[in-house]
Amino acid sequence: MKLKYLKIIYPRQFLKMLVLLLFFCGPVVLAATPSRAMLILDDMVFIGPKSSAAIFKVKNATTRPEAYRLGWVQLRLKPGGGKEKIAPGETVENVMPAEPYMYMAPRRLMLMPDQLQHVRFMVRRMENLPAGEYRSYIVFQPEVVPDQYNPETGRETVSSGTSVQMDMLSGFRIPVFFLNGETTLKTYVSEAGYGRDAKGKNGVYFTFVREGNRSAIGDLEVRCMQGDQIVKLTGVEVKIYTELNERNYFLPIKNIPPGCTTAYLEYSPHAADPDFTGNFVRLAEIPLQ
Repeated sequence: MKLKYLKIIYPRQFLKMLVLLLFFCGPVVLAATPSRAMLILDDMVFIGPKSSAAIFKVKNATTRPEAYRLGWVQLRLKPGGGKEKIAPGETVENVMPAEPYMYMAPRRLMLMPDQLQHVRFMVRRMENLPAGEYRSYIVFQPEVVPDQYNPETGRETVSSGTSVQMDMLSGFRIPVFFLNGETTLKTYVSEAGYGRDAKGKNGVYFTFVREGNRSAIGDLEVRCMQGDQIVKLTGVEVKIYTELNERNYFLPIKNIPPGCTTAYLEYSPHAADPDFTGNFVRLAEIPLQ
């Protein structure tokens, strides 16, 4: 996984862009001001059915101490994209929260400059816990750095304006999954074709369908054969959680290499998925005409 960086100097101007980037990107740097940033080294926590623990890595990417508090929140994917909060006590079909069965430590982070911190997660598997996928999210909330850790006199208090901005940026939420018992997942593509979108861009369109009791998370690539060489035309990270059955995609293709007449949609689940083999499985063939 390649490390991605995101610098936000004026959060109010770039909030909408931030939300989109945080949904689709993996590791990022969150920064409300040039002096406050945290490097996220993992984009999710995933514990399989035969495991009981996992770690999550964060790093202080600044030259001064930083403090954060970790909390839990429950979210669901919206059919049209994005996420929304699930109210306390509200139940969502096919969504089972992980938080009640998870132990997380530490819950507060005090990071010195360039310090790497591991956050540990452990599953408490209760007797007769239903089989399936469980998911919650951790949220990072900034805190004031204690005086004894702050070398800058008079800088130990975060201003109210910065605090609000950081609270908005701390909406970066990391999904925490664990699988219990037997789970199933079937993925396939329907209504696939090549054409133009409303903006006149050429590309492939398709519906990615998920069946079973766990999420479809992985990489989909659009490839073609140029002679005896495999050429990647484009790709997308697929995220279809258990509350959704399908999602529509349109992937623009700028240039089709000479000799490429057919696009192949090939998919590989993420490395922690029980079906992961490291190979891509062909889901569809689309004539490029």
